[in-house]
Amino acid sequence: MDFYQRQDEAKSTSFRLYLLLALGVTVITALVSALVFVLISLYSGETNPLVTMAYSVPLSVMGIGGASFLKTSQIRSGGGAYVAASLGGRQIDFTTLDGPEKQLANIVEEIALAAGMPVPNVYVLDNEPGINAFAAGWTPQNSVIGVTRGALQHLTRNELQGVIAHEFAHIYNGDTKIKTKLIGLVFGILVLAFAGRLFLEQGAFGRRSNSKDNSGAAVVIGIGIALVVIGYAGTWFARMIQAAVSRQREYLADASGVQFTRDPDSLGRALSKIGGMGEGGKIISAHSTETSHLFFASAMRGGLATHPPLRDRIKRLIPSWNGEFQAPQVDRRSGQANFDKDGDSPLFPQILPDIEGLPKDIGGIPTDIAILGMPAAGLAEAQSPPKGAAYQAPNFEGPTLAHLDQAHALIEQMPPHVADQLRTSYGAAASLLGLLLSDNPDVAATQLHDAALISGLDEDYLLAASRNVSELISHLHLPAVDLALHSIHQLPYENKLALIQSVEAIENHSDGLTLFQWVLRRVLIRHLVSEQDDGYKRRKTIPLSSIENECATVLAVMAGFATPPGEQTQATYTHALKSLGLSASQLPELEGISYAEIDDALEAIGKLAVADKREFLKVAAETVTRDGVVLTEEAHLIRVIADAVGFPVPPLLPIGD
Repeated sequence: MDFYQRQDEAKSTSFRLYLLLALGVTVITALVSALVFVLISLYSGETNPLVTMAYSVPLSVMGIGGASFLKTSQIRSGGGAYVAASLGGRQIDFTTLDGPEKQLANIVEEIALAAGMPVPNVYVLDNEPGINAFAAGWTPQNSVIGVTRGALQHLTRNELQGVIAHEFAHIYNGDTKIKTKLIGLVFGILVLAFAGRLFLEQGAFGRRSNSKDNSGAAVVIGIGIALVVIGYAGTWFARMIQAAVSRQREYLADASGVQFTRDPDSLGRALSKIGGMGEGGKIISAHSTETSHLFFASAMRGGLATHPPLRDRIKRLIPSWNGEFQAPQVDRRSGQANFDKDGDSPLFPQILPDIEGLPKDIGGIPTDIAILGMPAAGLAEAQSPPKGAAYQAPNFEGPTLAHLDQAHALIEQMPPHVADQLRTSYGAAASLLGLLLSDNPDVAATQLHDAALISGLDEDYLLAASRNVSELISHLHLPAVDLALHSIHQLPYENKLALIQSVEAIENHSDGLTLFQWVLRRVLIRHLVSEQDDGYKRRKTIPLSSIENECATVLAVMAGFATPPGEQTQATYTHALKSLGLSASQLPELEGISYAEIDDALEAIGKLAVADKREFLKVAAETVTRDGVVLTEEAHLIRVIADAVGFPVPPLLPIGD
């Protein structure tokens, strides 16, 4: 199942959600109407249904809608971080020296790099002893992953990795936006129960303070009881909506996580440990009701279940399971369950062939973007792959174990002092600026001075940090960028604006950017800007046919990059246009295509629907691989173009045994 199909399923789930919400509001409105009818009848003797409707319908809709809007606005402004904080979460520092938290951070980094997705912030729910986890956020850029303290204590590394892969699947499949939005909608339905409790408390206080005349207090208590009853009906509908959204999506996330890790046993054992703890997944936070659908396992007991039964999920993962839950065993000395990397999946070493003859310049497009080469998974030494290394075709159907193993190996190869630098916000900012500096020492000196002046970073620190990253072996550059992009999200808003201005200053004083530097500039700014976009407003997509010129521009660059100038380049370009259903045209002069045109073209392509983005990227990838061989530089260009238009593509894997 591919990315587009999963996103399409998420949209159909959203449609069912709104239908159930409309049904719930209708029923609650009817119940409130009955309550208003009784009150009006008692006090005025009026029994006109139209009068009742005139009071009850606006009251119900405004109460539910207003509460929902307020809650949604709070979540919208804070993203997944707001949800995590409301549950008592504490954001972890990826440079932490705490063993379990460091292990958690490493797992999250590996999975994000392997999936071609942003590294999310991670929260630990310190006051939750059960085994559970969640993902929340409007967009991949502002999504977070939360893990309970009990999960860190009771799960092995492989089990925890399976749980985190499950949560990443929710982000990848488009579930988190729907589930996060659902919090506000559920809160609106539950607000009547909260109002009922408030009336009961006020009525009880009135009776104590005015013992001579309790008639008014009795009325308040009566209203409170009625609202609580209606609130229970609302709670039932809320749980029904949560279940409708969650149950099938949980099965899908289980399957996606296993597709990624190829380790169903570990995920099944994590679920078994939850069952072995009795109420092992229960969340004690006061906000567990409206957020129960977010979690890996059911966060509540009783009523309509928001998750499939544990036994059904385990049986799907481990058909030979004997039906007995496993009670977690904790090391009393460490307080952790098998903290070491026991049972890690083996890495699969691959041998890369050496293919010579890659031209230095093709059609005026520089090919010196070969700084993203990736070694075979499992190689212990940090050595660059052969210049002409061949890669497999890109995978548009999600990451696999091979991608996860490769990401693990790349992070292991990163020098510790550089990795620590990339995991700090200012070190990451300095590192990314360093990758954009000119190779000309005189120009680089001017760029450094201007960037330091705008960003507020010390010029010597900026120079040292940039050298640390730029001097990395080339195949570690892209993982370094991925780690740095996560860290810069921790910068204050004004510092992010200064970073964007610093990038633009480097560009303005450049004597010529490589294609990679230009696209890196676009990717960096896109990530900084997209974090401020809460993803709440629906953005209109545009049809592929409306941006023929923009598609042609990028395809021309890809064709010129992959083949020497001449008839073969024209044929490759024409074939790409026809594959997308676009009109064939003459290949433009590649020397005349400016970076600004490429930037504008990528901006337009990024507005396509998910299916059209995928189709474009598939054709673009085929354009540079039409000769049947994916060379190193070609593999890297596919990755950065995919990121530039906002479509997750796992790293291309080297060919080998």
